[in-house]
Amino acid sequence: MGVVALIENKDHAQKLTACLNAVGHDVHVVDRFSQAKEILHGYHCNLIVSDVHLENGGSVFDFLQWVKSDPLLSGIPFVLLSLEPTVIAKYLSDGVRITARHLGAAQYIVMEEFDPLMLRTELLRYLPKPTGPVKATLAAPTKPKLPPNAK
Repeated sequence: MGVVALIENKDHAQKLTACLNAVGHDVHVVDRFSQAKEILHGYHCNLIVSDVHLENGGSVFDFLQWVKSDPLLSGIPFVLLSLEPTVIAKYLSDGVRITARHLGAAQYIVMEEFDPLMLRTELLRYLPKPTGPVKATLAAPTKPKLPPNAK
């Protein structure tokens, strides 16, 4: 069990995967609706994450409606994600959020800059705690401790 992520941007896909792998969740990344549909019919997942602004044709809203209309998939939380949105994407954000919620999305996350801790915190709300070994986590940077006599 894990996460199915429909993300075209390879950098964003790698960041999302690293973020969730670090706390023991498998992520299956695809970049086309047809691939996502194929995986969802052969793989039980706990969460679907999709980039909002895909360029490969089709509508993420059509994909969301397809998932929510399938009795086997409709209970899976569906999160829409907009990483490093363009000016137009920012302008459309409120309309996208309202439409996504109306169609059954659990959440719409917008991040102007990728924040792995924030993203992981948001997505873990929808995922069970992993039972296997956990990989090293992404920790927030800390200040090094200086010896008492250092200035």
